[in-house]
Amino acid sequence: MTTRTFALLLLLIPILVMGQNPISNPDENGVSKERLNRLNAVMHNYVDKGYLAGVQTAVMRFDELVHWDTYGYQDKDSSTPLQDNSIWRIYSMTKPITSVGLMMLYEQGLFQLNDPIAKYIPELAQLQVYHDDTDELKPATNPIKIIDILRHTAGFGYGWGHGNYVDSVYQTIDPATIKDTKDMIRRLAQAPLYFEPGSAWRYGVSTDVCGYLIEVLSGQPLDQYLQEKIFNPLGMDDTSFEVADEDDERFVSNYTPNEDGTLKLIDHPSFSAFSKPVTNFSGGGGLLSTTHDYLQFCRMLLRGGELNGHRLLSPKTIELMTQSHTDHVAHHGGPVVLPGLGNDFGLGFGVVTDLSETEATGSLGAYGWGGLAGTFFRIDPNEELIYIMMIQIMPNAHLQARERFQTMVYQAIVD
Repeated sequence: MTTRTFALLLLLIPILVMGQNPISNPDENGVSKERLNRLNAVMHNYVDKGYLAGVQTAVMRFDELVHWDTYGYQDKDSSTPLQDNSIWRIYSMTKPITSVGLMMLYEQGLFQLNDPIAKYIPELAQLQVYHDDTDELKPATNPIKIIDILRHTAGFGYGWGHGNYVDSVYQTIDPATIKDTKDMIRRLAQAPLYFEPGSAWRYGVSTDVCGYLIEVLSGQPLDQYLQEKIFNPLGMDDTSFEVADEDDERFVSNYTPNEDGTLKLIDHPSFSAFSKPVTNFSGGGGLLSTTHDYLQFCRMLLRGGELNGHRLLSPKTIELMTQSHTDHVAHHGGPVVLPGLGNDFGLGFGVVTDLSETEATGSLGAYGWGGLAGTFFRIDPNEELIYIMMIQIMPNAHLQARERFQTMVYQAIVD
């Protein structure tokens, strides 16, 4: 092989890796190539200082991939390099996918958003509400509506709070012992609600209920439904609830920070629950994916519900899902504070409703979400922009990696 041939091959590697999403010239799409180097410098610094094992970032504008960067380690202890097709725990970035899956059934006329959930899941008909002021349990006055489980106003939570009675009940439910989605619903029906349905916002297991509702309405297990209706049409070949044995070599290790900022391994393919057979398909946080796969999902949304000749949703349904549905309620505990700081929640997505209140560079109407281990995505219809960051560390708020990544994406837009 000649030197010139080898150099040409190096230039072609990103195109070959990305398949149907070859890297385009950023400058031709209003994104500064020079300023993207700043983005790389900021994100690489996290790895170079040992705060992250590895990071992968992608930016699309005008449906063209203008930035793709893979840096660091898939597993730091073994010095295994991160790969362009590495598989990540996306945790709560599962929620937008499940929400889209449920709204596809909505478009088939199988339910209305104001239907009571008990019409389809009778186990959730007789729930009690815990009242902090009196320390009492009383029967819920309002029914949980389907829109409540899409926007997190049902009264469910995660048990993340200051240790009140409802927190303690949730903390007795070991996720590892839940057999399947039916078992999850049975246990959830025995727990009290944090508040009267429809009266407040609290982040929690609502999207897991969406996943079970998909099963009830479609007659399929959630994994099969998502595979058939979303993953196959969009070409999301590496998105699933468990890692196949042959894909363990692409599965990224997960870490937690030590007190000195160094990394401690907490999940590895050799012992991960994701590497074993999964029977409880968590619609709220159970999926694994790649950056390429999630780009396909985001492209479908930004293109009004269609990709690869397959239409999943109508543009009007996406418009409905990405409007604020929580501007009439207040936050009710837990570490995820919404509505607030210029952000509200739609039907499966966080939505920017007041840019100045966010105190960050961005756009009104941008929407997206993140995952527990630090994964993050946003779709900005005004700029025809998608940006995704993949990392694996929990907790991660101390790093402000999402905030810095978003800043560096927008500073690179020059037209």
